[in-house]
Amino acid sequence: MNLLFKNRFIFWVLMILVVINISALVSFFVFTKEKTPVSCCPPGEQPCPSFREKLDLSPEQTLKVADINNKYKETAQPIAEVIKKTRTAILAELEKDAPDTNQINSLTNELGLLQLKIQRENINQYIQLKHVCTPEQAQKLSALYHDLYGCPMQNGQMKHRNHHGKGTMKKGDL
Repeated sequence: MNLLFKNRFIFWVLMILVVINISALVSFFVFTKEKTPVSCCPPGEQPCPSFREKLDLSPEQTLKVADINNKYKETAQPIAEVIKKTRTAILAELEKDAPDTNQINSLTNELGLLQLKIQRENINQYIQLKHVCTPEQAQKLSALYHDLYGCPMQNGQMKHRNHHGKGTMKKGDL
């Protein structure tokens, strides 16, 4: 009887180990999928296919949008690099035993000005893109920007922008 009990015990322990190994193997394959890159197209190329599809751009519009995006990247990229360097400088100053608050304040002011510049570039890019779009595409573009900035539109419309109760965007709005 003692031998029979040992065999059952070993059998169930082995079954539990098999289940654990199978679940670990499945988890490995499920959670280690290769991440897709955030940027869908290299610099200098046409807008991403999903962007073209979401706005339903014509070939002519696609070329104009690509030109606008390339100019934006040329202008915004250097500003973004300086922002990164300024943030690094702030962190380096904060890591010191006795951080210089005047230096931190100066760097913070510089960072604010840089962020203002890049925000203005974002706004200029949006306005240029909007001029390329039809009114329907401009509405879709607005929704994309709302999602990009983390302010999703409610019910497909911009919050607090009902345009005198009509609830639709017209060319020239914003």
